[in-house]
Amino acid sequence: MTMRQTAKFFALSRSDRALVLRAVAPLIAMRAAMWTLTFARVSRIADAMSRPMRILAAGGRPSPDRIAWAVRVASRVVPDGSNCLVRALATGIMLKRYDYPSELKIGVMKPVGGRLEAHAWLESGGIVVIGDFQLDRYVPMVAPDAVAR
Repeated sequence: MTMRQTAKFFALSRSDRALVLRAVAPLIAMRAAMWTLTFARVSRIADAMSRPMRILAAGGRPSPDRIAWAVRVASRVVPDGSNCLVRALATGIMLKRYDYPSELKIGVMKPVGGRLEAHAWLESGGIVVIGDFQLDRYVPMVAPDAVAR
């Protein structure tokens, strides 16, 4: 963390600092899991980490946008924390901890003459919370269990 980042962090309100710190563990866990495990195992770990937490009276319940902001801020100090899938998974964990619904979306695109590209984002209540980056270029993949229904 640079001196400037440290100064900005301590300039935040107490509740924002606490929220950013709460976002670090899910980011680290998801990044480490993505390096070493299958996606199915990563999903199970994310579910296990998503238990609702007691809302602290001082900080209250942050909005989904504020949670996504905290994940973006914390991702700057986690190695490869800016990966879209890592951010989406960590944001999903945080949202569920505060009892918000969330849905992970993964889309793919193949640029003309290019290689296949993928992008992950997270929605809560049908609204993109994190990963809103050129979503019109990606075709969302459908989960295998959704196709079988």
